Amino acid sequence: MGPTARKVGMVLATVMLVFSAWMYLQTGDWVALIFVAGSLGYGVFFLSRFARGDRP
Repeated sequence: MGPTARKVGMVLATVMLVFSAWMYLQTGDWVALIFVAGSLGYGVFFLSRFARGDRP
């Protein structure tokens, strides 16, 4: 995975996390909470790849 793909993935995971958290706070819907957890998982994945500096 290239550095650009890692950055794009991190940005998208962050946007998804913020939106899902906002949606959960507005509606209290449990599905939004699942998306929050998924976004955190993707964020951890991309952050760990970014921190290790994996090469494509």
